[in-house]
Amino acid sequence: MNKKWISTIIAIIGVFIALYFYNKYNNAPSMDFSKLKLYNLDEERVSFESFKGKKLVISFSASWCPNCLDEMREMNDIKDVKLSDVEVVIISDEPMEKIMAWKERLDYPFTFLKLEQNFNDIGIFSIPTSYIVNTKLEVKKEEVGYIDWKDESTAEHLKKLME
Repeated sequence: MNKKWISTIIAIIGVFIALYFYNKYNNAPSMDFSKLKLYNLDEERVSFESFKGKKLVISFSASWCPNCLDEMREMNDIKDVKLSDVEVVIISDEPMEKIMAWKERLDYPFTFLKLEQNFNDIGIFSIPTSYIVNTKLEVKKEEVGYIDWKDESTAEHLKKLME
């Protein structure tokens, strides 16, 4: 009887641990962008308020992340057609020199920003993590992982959320 109880307790603990890690790595945190310390490539502080009036795709990404690079390439491919009125903002916690080299290598018309904190400090545990933000700076959708921007319905749906 005791072995059965111990096994049950261990199984329950295992389920809770699995749920904890699933939620940690598969859910985007609620983000108060106004509290982030962001810098442009000229190392000037950027206020989130400066984006008011713009439709935004904000992606927490890194230069070494294959899914981030694929997603950015797809956004660039459709930028002129489906995302022409959307500003794509890439936020990285990598060193400024690395971000500058990354932007230069890609040559995409995106805004690259340096996050002073580490991703983990603000609750970002998986990348890419993206936020769809409307012109009032309201987050309309959070997405952890790769977004298939080539899919017509995905791009249209996300764009409608920005209205």
